[in-house]
Amino acid sequence: MNIEFTSTPQSSEIDFLTQKINQETSEFGSAYPFAFFIRNKVGEIIAGCNGSVVFGGIYTDQLWVRPDYRGSGLGLKLMKQVHDYGLKLGCQIATVSTMSFQGANTFYEKLGYVVDFERSGYTQNSSCIFLKRSL
Repeated sequence: MNIEFTSTPQSSEIDFLTQKINQETSEFGSAYPFAFFIRNKVGEIIAGCNGSVVFGGIYTDQLWVRPDYRGSGLGLKLMKQVHDYGLKLGCQIATVSTMSFQGANTFYEKLGYVVDFERSGYTQNSSCIFLKRSL
């Protein structure tokens, strides 16, 4: 058997995996990615988030706001969009993860998230914090 490992897959290859998993678990719904972006007047991305709708839940994987726009409410607007999108799709739970050194868990807690668990073992004694909230 000839095998090859790819560390930089094309988006079509990732889509292939999602399609195969969805085919095998269709009785539970499906999983698929989402993304939302906010642009300034000249079209530059100044904030965005992405994640996955996963079998009745919505998971935010990444949320970023350009440093000069932080504190202006863009993160809140993005998360409201995520929650509204999840509700529209019938999701009952929203989840997110963040690294302890980012200090973002308090942001998510203000949005009604609670810490589900924390996993240690990352670089420089940091941990990954997993949060959840009902929709």
